[in-house]
Order: sequence, then structure tokens, then C-alpha cells
Amino acid sequence: MLPPPAITARFDVVTEEVSSSRFRWSLLAVRDTNRLLDAITPDQFEADGRLPYWADLWASSPALAGHLRQRPGLAGKKLLELGCGLGLAGIAAAQSGATVLMTDYEEDALEFARFNAAMNLECRELSRVTFRCMDWRIAEIPETFDVIIGADIAYERRNFEPLLSLVRKLLRPGGAFLLADPDRDTGREFVRLAGSGGFSVSEHRSPVNHRGRDLTVILSEFLRKEEG
Repeated sequence: MLPPPAITARFDVVTEEVSSSRFRWSLLAVRDTNRLLDAITPDQFEADGRLPYWADLWASSPALAGHLRQRPGLAGKKLLELGCGLGLAGIAAAQSGATVLMTDYEEDALEFARFNAAMNLECRELSRVTFRCMDWRIAEIPETFDVIIGADIAYERRNFEPLLSLVRKLLRPGGAFLLADPDRDTGREFVRLAGSGGFSVSEHRSPVNHRGRDLTVILSEFLRKEEG
């Protein structure tokens, strides 16, 4: 399956083979993300601190994808992915039977996610996946979700409160928010903040081999505490 000209005209791309547990995916990615960094002007960065993090496949994504492929009870659930990037975790959720809305701040990320979804999903799975450009700070989504997921999205403290506010707004009662993070200090801070702000949190460590390196990703599951 060839990538569309809308992608290849602007990006030097490569197809990566990704695995987690016994599951495998093929993902279209940017060959050299440093070239995207070099193309950002000071004015563009000053506007909102935007960097092309979406273009890289971070270790948290395959760890979360592997978890979702083995997680029971996803079939028939409505699932929202925050910061989908190249789309791997959302693809895994769709393969497990969920109806998935992939979102990202960057339209370019959504172009790659659409192609990767089409490359990895069967027609019936792809029919349950939609895409939307979204800014956490001003998001207006008139629906709620059984599951919300994010891989490597708690890396900037300025996003903590908007992220938690969005999850509180969009997560259905009894639903779960799943966060994968490579055990960063900021990730641990986010978990502590969520724990003091109305969520109960459980964690487990997930080993992952990412591009030849053995790493550990923390998978955190957030459930809304009962009020009263």
C-alpha cells in the first residue's frame, strides 16, 4: 500500500515494523524527525511551543498497543485517543473491537494516522475509526467515552490541568483512562496530581524492546473516585 502524495510530497518517509508481545504492525513514519525540528521557525515555536513530537514513535506507544490488544472487554466500547501521533494505540484498540476516535493537535499527525489505520486494519475495523484535530485546552466534543487513552502525553506540566479537566469531562462513569509513560519525572507528577484530584490510580510496569533498547514503560489506569 503506497502512501498518498499529500504525505510523500512533504515528508521523507519510512515504513517501520513494530511489535509488542505477540502482535505486529507496520507504520509509516518520518525518516528523520530532526529535519522537522530544523524547519520550525522561532516565531512558530514562540506561538505555542509546538514541536513535532507526533512524528516519532515513542516507546510508550507499542507498550500501550500491546496492552490494548490483550485487554478484555474492549469490544463494543467507545474509546478516545489523545495525542494519537502515528496512530498505533488507536489501531490496536480498533483491532480489539473498540469504536475509536483518534485525536491530535497536529493535522499532519492525523494524515499519518489515517494511512496507518488503513494499512493495518480490516475494513470492518477501519469503519469504526474516526479522526479529529483537537486542542485539549478548548476541546468541544459532545459525547463521552468508556475508555480514554494516551501514550507519552504527560511530558509538559502546563498540560496537566487541561488534560485532567478534559478526562473528567469526557470519561463516562465507570470508565477508565489509560496512560502510558516512560517513567519520566513529569509522568510521575501527573499521576500524583490525578490521585489527589478525584481519581484512583493503579500502575504496572511493562517491559518493551524499542529499536533494540530494553525499556520500561509505566501503564497507569485512572478511575474516577466515588463522590461523597
